[in-house]
Amino acid sequence: MTIPVRSLNDVGLAKFSAWLDNPTTPAPKTLLEDDSASEFVDGGHLIDPSLQFQTSYEAGRYLSHEVFSGNPDRFSLLSNHGLWAWISLVLIDSLVKKGSGKDAGKPLAKPHYIMDSPRLAYRLITRTAWDLVNLHGDAAKVALGSSRSPWGEMAEQMTARQEIYAHRSFWPVANALYAAPDGSVKKGVTSQRSRQARSDPKSKAGLGGIRRLPFTFKQFERTYNLRRMTGDEITSLLPPEYQRWRRD
Repeated sequence: MTIPVRSLNDVGLAKFSAWLDNPTTPAPKTLLEDDSASEFVDGGHLIDPSLQFQTSYEAGRYLSHEVFSGNPDRFSLLSNHGLWAWISLVLIDSLVKKGSGKDAGKPLAKPHYIMDSPRLAYRLITRTAWDLVNLHGDAAKVALGSSRSPWGEMAEQMTARQEIYAHRSFWPVANALYAAPDGSVKKGVTSQRSRQARSDPKSKAGLGGIRRLPFTFKQFERTYNLRRMTGDEITSLLPPEYQRWRRD
């Protein structure tokens, strides 16, 4: 059953924030329809609080295609911090730590659910998942498709840099290089090239991974207008260090 989308007010944000600081009780979902803690938003948007998602990509796709369909104003939605906190609470069961360890079911750090700092806005999972699917479609899966965590290292690497976050040519290339056929990320993609590897001409550790691709793009943009090129055209220009990912 769907309910109207709302936005947490200051009271609701404070209570949700307090729970995130000390999640020893079930998530405070009573805030979702509490008029003293939340308020309706314009647009007539509806969401199904009974749904659960295996990946943040699936959640973003649902928000983009079902909840906020019809081409709503992107910047208006992005700036409504109470709305994204409310949606985080709606979908909290899909956004907590996974697995069978002692921390399974516990929330991640607070910026993944509430706008804690503009500098960390990209870490707000529901907001970023919705935005990336809107911007990049299926290519967003390479960052958000992890079934192990709602926010993995791939998501961090691909969203922390503003120069690639909205770069429409970057994401198809990253998806073509690093996504496995089953939708997972290929092993070693997020590895950092160590000082020892850099001093060893024979070492391939970290070469061609997601940490290096933004720098390759930056170099290419001195010569090419990448934003007017297709992903296949850019991929064909990549240097040899990326060949291993094209073959895998």
